Amino acid sequence: MDSKHSSPAAIPDHQPSTIEKLVAFLDERVGLKEMQAKMLNEPIPGGSRWAYVFGSILLFIFAMQALTGTLLMFYYVPTTDHAYDSTQYIIHDVDYGWFLLGYHFWGSSAMVVCVVAHMSQVFLWGAYKKPRELLWLVGLALFGIVITFGFTGYLLPWDQRAFWATTVGVEILDKTPILGDFIARFLKGGPTPGQMTLSRFFVLHVMILPAALMALAGLHLFLFRVAAPAGPFSGTKEEIKAKTDYFFPRQIWKDMVGMAFVFAGICALALWEPVVLLDQAAPDPGEYHPEPEWYFLFYFQLLRLKIFAGEFGQLLGAVVVPVIFMALLVALPFFDKDPERNIFKRPIALISWIAIMVVIVLFTVASVINREFLD
Repeated sequence: MDSKHSSPAAIPDHQPSTIEKLVAFLDERVGLKEMQAKMLNEPIPGGSRWAYVFGSILLFIFAMQALTGTLLMFYYVPTTDHAYDSTQYIIHDVDYGWFLLGYHFWGSSAMVVCVVAHMSQVFLWGAYKKPRELLWLVGLALFGIVITFGFTGYLLPWDQRAFWATTVGVEILDKTPILGDFIARFLKGGPTPGQMTLSRFFVLHVMILPAALMALAGLHLFLFRVAAPAGPFSGTKEEIKAKTDYFFPRQIWKDMVGMAFVFAGICALALWEPVVLLDQAAPDPGEYHPEPEWYFLFYFQLLRLKIFAGEFGQLLGAVVVPVIFMALLVALPFFDKDPERNIFKRPIALISWIAIMVVIVLFTVASVINREFLD
């Protein structure tokens, strides 16, 4: 038989693409595929849930805030002579600058809303209890950083709203015993907010706080993986185990839907309620009535109560009440040792959360009504 008809045609070997070579290179040195498998195959007790999306959404919002903030820094000038004009330049002269600034502005509000929602979910589900005490404490620190982000960023446009909101905020900090005077003088850098104040707030906002947030977020994720997800607060261990699912694909899908929803919401707010500056910052407020950002309005209104009038009342409202509240949150996982996590079997926790939310909503509405009356 002719040999040329008896041997099959040779099949050329598959040549890996550049991306495949890169993946193989990384996998050989850092165990990329093993790392990917561990992340995607993370077991979720009780299965995927929409209540679990807030952590991923917060990381997404922070990434977008970092991106939009970096783009804004290409045009923003952090000096009292140019901060206001450069912000107006972004709004009126930079292509889509008004949208970029609006997205960054409303993104900060979305971050506050999501961090409150995330911590509320952890509290209501009892996910702060043993062995997740450290997760709760790091979460509280991240909450403080998010609030400080809003406070420091509010000054940067250097208009009347920014100037006087910062003035009021620093005056509240000044009432803190022992360290209050030092903190106030450090932040202001002088008797009134000026160039030193703007410079320090800018450095805090774009360098120190982002670094602190990334470090604590990394620690938070590490502790989360060590402690593992808490799972739902109801059901027997057997029922929860039977419903255990993996992070991929169902939970990732829910996270992506949540991110898309938040992104669309922030874009809508940036389009419908763009940032409009007041007059440039000046030591005289004129007809402007100083007030903080909306998520501080409830506290601003709370301090107007008669019980907080006078020097002692101001100390009580500005320092004592917030310190006691934060101390209770820090101590919560250590004195609440009851393993019961079902919120409907923890009436004190449920009633406390409802009461706090009602107070925040009512005092925020009262502050808005009071503002409309003054205007």
